Amino acid sequence: MEVIILGSGVYSGIPKPLCNCENCSRARKFPSYRRTRFSIYIPKIRALIDPSPDLHYHLEHINEKIQHVFITHAHFDHIGGLPELQIFKHIRLYGHATTLEVAKDMQKRFVGESRWNWEYFPLEFGKWHDLGFKVYHFRVVHQPIEVAGGFILQIRDKKIVITGDTGPEILDDNTTLEEIKGADLLVADMTHKHSIPKAHLGVDDAIKLARIVRAKKTVFAHISHMNYPQEKLEEMVRPYIVARDFMHVDI
Repeated sequence: MEVIILGSGVYSGIPKPLCNCENCSRARKFPSYRRTRFSIYIPKIRALIDPSPDLHYHLEHINEKIQHVFITHAHFDHIGGLPELQIFKHIRLYGHATTLEVAKDMQKRFVGESRWNWEYFPLEFGKWHDLGFKVYHFRVVHQPIEVAGGFILQIRDKKIVITGDTGPEILDDNTTLEEIKGADLLVADMTHKHSIPKAHLGVDDAIKLARIVRAKKTVFAHISHMNYPQEKLEEMVRPYIVARDFMHVDI
């Protein structure tokens, strides 16, 4: 099974406009260092996780149909591309009820309702849901937003975990850790060099999470321009993987 990391960056992407830091300067010169906003596609079930503001660009590249849309939380960089889904007349959207209210409002304001059969399915935290494949939505701490979560997707014998944006508090959430242990693939937040409590994981805590989960493959994503350069990150986290845009991961 294949999982595609469409976008590996944070809200600003890399390069960030008007920024001349090392990462942004390198990305302007060398396209391989560019990062669009975070998003994932799973071809097996035609599922998109987080419609980023760069979704049109992502869709140009994958050129595939989307049937399922999972939204971790309603921050701009994780939901801002939702109107780009208007090319699909029928999609199913999943997330916490509070998150889906934002999605519904975006559809109403920017897409319309009469010609689009978009279905919304609220998912409770801490409960497995059967959608033809199994989904578990777990809560994470990511202030200042009120509700944020990650997903476990159980597709036949493959278990895929996507943390979304999470603070280091996930390391003390034993219930969630038990559910995500032993995944085939863990895609984890590693936004900054150092963790920001109740917001994002830094490098050391992301590695701690990977060691606890012991997934067959771990990919760190949602990388800020203020993090270490790509090559240094790769060296620091080895044997784990640092995401790049349009990275294909086989599990």
